Amino acid sequence: MNKKGSDKIVSVYWFAILFIIAAAVVYMVLIFYGKPYDVREIESSLLAKLVADCVSNAGKINENVLDGSGIILTNENFMETCHLNFGVEDSFDWSLNSEYFVNVEFSMFEGEFLKNVTAGNSNLLDFCKEEFKSANNPSCLEDSFYSLDSEGNAYKIKITSLVRKTEKNVG
Repeated sequence: MNKKGSDKIVSVYWFAILFIIAAAVVYMVLIFYGKPYDVREIESSLLAKLVADCVSNAGKINENVLDGSGIILTNENFMETCHLNFGVEDSFDWSLNSEYFVNVEFSMFEGEFLKNVTAGNSNLLDFCKEEFKSANNPSCLEDSFYSLDSEGNAYKIKITSLVRKTEKNVG
């Protein structure tokens, strides 16, 4: 028997298997790292949850939002009261225009509108309209819940949160 001939055939298969494995590893790495993750929906959901926790706790409106004279939360003290920071890295000139927007609407349970409190880039609010929703536009989340004050009055609180960051999150 010719041992050298069979060794050459095995080495050809060996290199073919190594090439297939290397190509598969390269392909998997390119798929995994080739496209940025789009986490804007998660960010807007977390932002809305953070604002909801600031405004209401366990179904009761917080005293830093409502006192005996009415809603004391304003556009000026909203960021500080809710411990929000819309500062982002200076990629893509993001420091010039905020990449975030939050709108909180307070109304009575029966529907009487009371107050609107906003923070961030209000130009982003147009993207919540149905005709502007797409993967390349900011992520918009609208959520509402009911809460009670200390006297048992029911309020409807609607939170709209937007996260833009399309340059970084959309591939």
